[in-house]
Amino acid sequence: MTSRNVYSASRSIALANRRSVRSLSTSFKMTIDDTPLGTENGRFLLDGLDIYSVAAKDDKHPLTVYGIDSSHPKPDDNILLMLHGRTWSSVPVYHLMGGPQHKQEGYESRSLMELFAENKIKTYAMDFRGFGGTPRDPKGVVEPHRCVEDVESVLAWIMERHETTPERGDLSLMGWSQGALVAQLAAQKSHPVFSKLILYGSIYDPTIRYPRQPLFSSSKDEIEEIENTWDGAVEDFTIEGSIPPETASKFAEAALLSDPIKANWNQLYQFNNCDPGKVHVPTLVIAGDQDPYAPLPVQQELFANLGRGSDRTLSILADADHAVHLLDGRERFAKIIKSFLMNGKRREQLWEY
Repeated sequence: MTSRNVYSASRSIALANRRSVRSLSTSFKMTIDDTPLGTENGRFLLDGLDIYSVAAKDDKHPLTVYGIDSSHPKPDDNILLMLHGRTWSSVPVYHLMGGPQHKQEGYESRSLMELFAENKIKTYAMDFRGFGGTPRDPKGVVEPHRCVEDVESVLAWIMERHETTPERGDLSLMGWSQGALVAQLAAQKSHPVFSKLILYGSIYDPTIRYPRQPLFSSSKDEIEEIENTWDGAVEDFTIEGSIPPETASKFAEAALLSDPIKANWNQLYQFNNCDPGKVHVPTLVIAGDQDPYAPLPVQQELFANLGRGSDRTLSILADADHAVHLLDGRERFAKIIKSFLMNGKRREQLWEY
């Protein structure tokens, strides 16, 4: 099947599933099989991943979580949960061309999950509601505070799997782009269960204030169906020579297969609560020096205003844009993350490049 036909099939499935979700009074009846990643072509993108379904703590909505080599958790694991951004599932974002089948077909893995797993980090990623392998809920929208609550549900599930506690200090959280805002809101809670925070390519900007939606509107319950596009999938790659055209093309194919319909974010004014001064866990702020969505002055302001009393690190990578982890030379990015996570513990496990 051509990539265009795969996209068309995934779009039809996504539209049908959205109508199905609207008709359900309890959304937990749906699973990853009811999403584009549940199709034959979608499952090819999941090659090499362990797939879990975690029930949200309040409404039991199924949250799809991905892991690598995670079937046998150990007490001394260093654990990282990664959050995707505004538009695309964690699968193309963090597991691009990963798994043995892609390797057999001659593709070079760009899976950050594989890179971390090979180097002693027990890595998980999740999909927010309506992204990738997580079905939409009956409201059909994505809301920041709901995302934070779902992240907390997954963190609790990870802690139970690994029999760990906040005092152990072995669980960390990373958010990319808009996912970094979700991660920051989670860190601003009074007693976050994770010990370290990574704000990667954060789109935090104190000058932006998202408006509240009108209380009285005839169209407020309508959900606009907008298709994701090829151009939208490759817009983060802005520096010539930083990523091969074939790799960028594979990302676009995987992204459109995972999320043919644009997720409908709502209640964005909740991001107005992002306040770096309320973050009191060790934090790494990391971005590319040519990231158009995370300009350096704003990243420096974010770093400078983080809450006092905890270690913090600012790292800017040269010749890199928004998707540093997918570019050539992404090992620089991975090494910085690894060093930050291992700082102060298990130094014998640091990578050697």
